[in-house]
Amino acid sequence: MSLSPLWSTIISITFLILGGIALYTMLSVQGRRQPPDYQRYAAWHRVAGWVFVILFVFMFISMLQRVEDYWEESPSRIALHVSFAVALVFLLGLKVLIPRFFPKLLKNVFVLGVSVYLLAFTMVWITAGYYLVNQYHETPYISHAELPEHMLDAQLGKQLFIDRCSTCHLLQDIMQVRDTASWEEVIDRMIELAAPRISPAAGGQILHYLVETHTPQLVEEGTPLEMHCLPCHKQHEIMGVSYSRVGWQEVVGRMHEYGPEIIPEEKIEEIVDILMEMQQQAR
Repeated sequence: MSLSPLWSTIISITFLILGGIALYTMLSVQGRRQPPDYQRYAAWHRVAGWVFVILFVFMFISMLQRVEDYWEESPSRIALHVSFAVALVFLLGLKVLIPRFFPKLLKNVFVLGVSVYLLAFTMVWITAGYYLVNQYHETPYISHAELPEHMLDAQLGKQLFIDRCSTCHLLQDIMQVRDTASWEEVIDRMIELAAPRISPAAGGQILHYLVETHTPQLVEEGTPLEMHCLPCHKQHEIMGVSYSRVGWQEVVGRMHEYGPEIIPEEKIEEIVDILMEMQQQAR
């Protein structure tokens, strides 16, 4: 399972702190006029360096899984992050191999170590830094990781709706008023058809947004038209078409199937009578 953005950020910051310790001990040993206790600093350097490598390998595998689940072409920020991570694999490999197998190149290890940390810092900043900036400004953050279903956010659902649904549909064709059950049916079908582009968690966020903003506002009192038709449609839209009685029965029956709590079955014929009467008066 992919890491959440919060845990990815925590691990990434820990990764940078350990890299900073390894870099500092290396600078202290090689750069001070009076070198500190070599054995102690070398031990700190080895421990911090190896944990740094282990965390990087763990995060690299986790991030590959996350990016693999991204359906469309990756954004430039993510593509740059992945490129830096791949480059860091090679640099870390050299940093580990040179002292053991290529001792004549030891003079290059200092520059290599500084390069590793600068690359790691840049790589983390464009992802973890981006996440922290979004959290500071309280801006919804769309992650490649699985979205927690218990944290529903209408604004996040809107962003996911635009991002995920606009590839295949015109949004104005989707954004009609439906009841909750109808939206659930639509979203369940899209999750099945558009996997992995729309994950169950992303679908839950989209459903939350649509239910919050595009469900009918029912009224308890009023004419049958106001109570059963106008929650979803404008009156001029209804009367802009003309049907026979059978045609209106089919239309209202279909609306009953979409929202049985809005148009109860026993109200179908009454609504058809009103529509036929209004249609006659309009002629």
